[in-house]
Amino acid sequence: MKKTLIILGFISSFIIFSILKKDKLYYIPFDIPGKQMAATIPPFGIFIESKYRSNEEMLRHELVHWAQYKRMGVYGFYSTYLSEYKKYGRFDGPMEVEARKLSKIKTKHKMCFD
Repeated sequence: MKKTLIILGFISSFIIFSILKKDKLYYIPFDIPGKQMAATIPPFGIFIESKYRSNEEMLRHELVHWAQYKRMGVYGFYSTYLSEYKKYGRFDGPMEVEARKLSKIKTKHKMCFD
């Protein structure tokens, strides 16, 4: 029950942040539940723990997920990500592999939140 309330509070915060801010990149001042340091949650945005603000590779990784969402749409993104998660686990799904691979390429990132 406590875990559910934490997750609901976390999601509510995301919704509030997305309404209040125009850009969709948020550095949050608290830890994301679990072992994640960042999360891309279409259509709300990219959420990165504040202590990782200077981690460009993490930002590029999350921007790849945002590009996947733009390419697949919200339903396609979630259905594909969740089916890959079930089949391959959190780290070995093709969407995660793509994000890790492309995040290693050092380019100037461009916000793609249109």
